[in-house]
Amino acid sequence: MAKRRIEIVASTESYQNLSSFESIEQLNETVRAYKEKLKDKLNKTELAVLDLLHRYSAKFTGVSFLTKNHIAELVGRKRRTIVYICKRLEELGVIKQLEMKRTSDMRQTSNAIVIQPIQEEKAEKVAVQEENCTQEAEIIAHHKNNTSLKQLNNINHLNITSKSARKAYIKLVPKRLQHFQAFFGKEVKTLYARIWLATKKLGVTIDKAIMQEIAHIAFSKLVEYLKEGRTLTTEQMHKIAYTIASNQLKEREDTKDEVCAQKALNMLKTPVKPQESELTSYMRSIFGTN
Repeated sequence: MAKRRIEIVASTESYQNLSSFESIEQLNETVRAYKEKLKDKLNKTELAVLDLLHRYSAKFTGVSFLTKNHIAELVGRKRRTIVYICKRLEELGVIKQLEMKRTSDMRQTSNAIVIQPIQEEKAEKVAVQEENCTQEAEIIAHHKNNTSLKQLNNINHLNITSKSARKAYIKLVPKRLQHFQAFFGKEVKTLYARIWLATKKLGVTIDKAIMQEIAHIAFSKLVEYLKEGRTLTTEQMHKIAYTIASNQLKEREDTKDEVCAQKALNMLKTPVKPQESELTSYMRSIFGTN
């Protein structure tokens, strides 16, 4: 069987064209979503390989060109294990591997490994586009005898309303937490407010990324409780989210020092009631004076 010809040349232009994301933030959000979605399917080594590919995909967003040998060395596993893991990630739709050839001698070089956008989102976009096209066709057919060509070319004149299956974006809730709508609905906004409240009660100012990470931990724990079949009221979920956030702030290496410092500062600001002298105490007991 003849060996398949390699078409893609390893070059800056090729890597830029293969880039599957518009920004690092979009890439980060996608990898987090994959890890959440596949946490029951991927083992520690597979997650470590995904993290490694993610880390080396910043220059050309979503594209890395590490050799299997290098990946194996970095994660402490054998090359054949890495080959198997990459194949499995490809089967799950997380990555795509593309054979590349060098510009110097046109011989094969390390594959380009491209992290793929979430397929559900792509399918949803296609479904919305198809629905829009169907609606356009129906309206055009209905008004065929009464609408001018100029009007038909004006899509706004058709007054088409697309009906997307995507849930509405909830304001003040970060993008990386929007998918928790599936479990909490609009309450995701008030739950996120409890995370913010925990930082205010402890008097600390933290980076937004850290607050979002703490919120993700709290929300994931709530989802775990719900999946176990526990029935929680809104008030109970609020208390749990607040408690987890407070504990995280007190225990995390990047926040606990600030929490301790703020606690010490609050103690200094709290006025201490001076103790009575023995003479004053004695006078009060005898005469009852103030």
